[in-house]
Amino acid sequence: MSTQEKIVELILAEVGREVEGFVNELSIADDSLDDLEERTRAFAKACGASAFEVTMNAMLAAQDFGKEGSWVETPGGKAYFERYDSRWVITHLGRFRIKRAYYWDADSGSGRIPLDEKWDLDERAPSPSLRRSIGVLAAEAPFARDRRIMRQVGLVDLPEKRFQESSEALGEKMKETSRAATGKVLPMLRDAAVGLPDVPAEERRGTLYIEMDGGRLNTVEDGWKEPKVATLFWDEDIVEVSKDRREILKREYVAVLDDADELAKRLWEAACRWEWWKAARVVVLGDGAPWIWNRAEELFPGATMILDQGHAFEHVWDCAKILFGGRGHKKSTKRDDDDDEKKKPSEADLQTCAWANARIDELKTGDVEAVLADLRSQRPSKEEAKEAVSGLMGYLEDNQERMRYAEYRDQGLMVGSGAIESGIKNVVNLRMKGCGMRWAMERAENMLNLRAAHLSTAGPAHEVLEPLAA
Repeated sequence: MSTQEKIVELILAEVGREVEGFVNELSIADDSLDDLEERTRAFAKACGASAFEVTMNAMLAAQDFGKEGSWVETPGGKAYFERYDSRWVITHLGRFRIKRAYYWDADSGSGRIPLDEKWDLDERAPSPSLRRSIGVLAAEAPFARDRRIMRQVGLVDLPEKRFQESSEALGEKMKETSRAATGKVLPMLRDAAVGLPDVPAEERRGTLYIEMDGGRLNTVEDGWKEPKVATLFWDEDIVEVSKDRREILKREYVAVLDDADELAKRLWEAACRWEWWKAARVVVLGDGAPWIWNRAEELFPGATMILDQGHAFEHVWDCAKILFGGRGHKKSTKRDDDDDEKKKPSEADLQTCAWANARIDELKTGDVEAVLADLRSQRPSKEEAKEAVSGLMGYLEDNQERMRYAEYRDQGLMVGSGAIESGIKNVVNLRMKGCGMRWAMERAENMLNLRAAHLSTAGPAHEVLEPLAA
């Protein structure tokens, strides 16, 4: 009898016992549809567990439980076979005991278990597949909620601590893997002797968009810190799903905690994987923060840098409200009460809206100089208004070359950084800014890595976390 035939025979015997138990426990006359479904789910899992255990034990025996001879290499020398050791592994199908070959290096006082390395088993109990599921759940919701979801949907009950430990370890592993990959491509940036692949201009295609922004989260050690997030996507992956809505089919997020230089390194590694030098144009979009433009100029010389149009408009409105004393946007000039007099916009409201809308119309055409000329003509008496005018002038002067909006639109380029603003909301806020949440710095960094990987639709970290989706 072949090995496969033996496995089939053993599985059928185990499943037969499960079928008998399943039928004997049923009460056809009394059970409801819900009873039947829950019992059948448990039965299906038990059958799968039987097939899994039989096949796994056959695999272990065929691979001699990971034994690779009388000794194996270690960083310090050699480790010699000492014994067969066993451990528990928790999977989606249940808890199983695994026997593996254990090697000991007496000189260094350390051991090696080749099978654990081959099967990617760490010091914690969950299997690699279960760790990925834990990572996806932990990236979505707090650990107590993760436990309820896993228990209800996956029929696996794990303590909250297991979700925390496994998800943090996964986030740490992603960070270290990214740093190792970054080290390999940094010479392309820093060493002139290495440089970038030479791609003739006529062979370059498409536009690669890169957006960066910062958010806020509360830490235990240092109070509020700024997580920094970047995203990359090609123009060909932008699709219109409705008249007013576009969707990016393939993108990657990179996230770090409060370190622009670290973000730049990780972004460089991602951009090199995306082969940014093959793009006919690289477009960097940002909200005007100097750290964004400084890193973009270092990483992507010659890129088209665009100040997010929405941020520019918001700066105009902020100045207008201080300068003229009105309530701001047109939508906010009516109050939500029954008094008609209160609903009527005041003269200050009208003046604020008129001035702001006129300046915004000038910005839409790229005529920054017209806005600056108007600001120079203003003679506010209040100190707050003087500072508002001066601040807006400085903002526009610093970013004037990045505000040629009419020209950008004629070239078919995006002028808004909505992709990264939604990235800040999704990667940071929805999971890490809950009421009363405060994060230890290291745990925050690990969760940022996990969230970035989970919400990306491309990239090695995403593929590790969700290999079937990738």
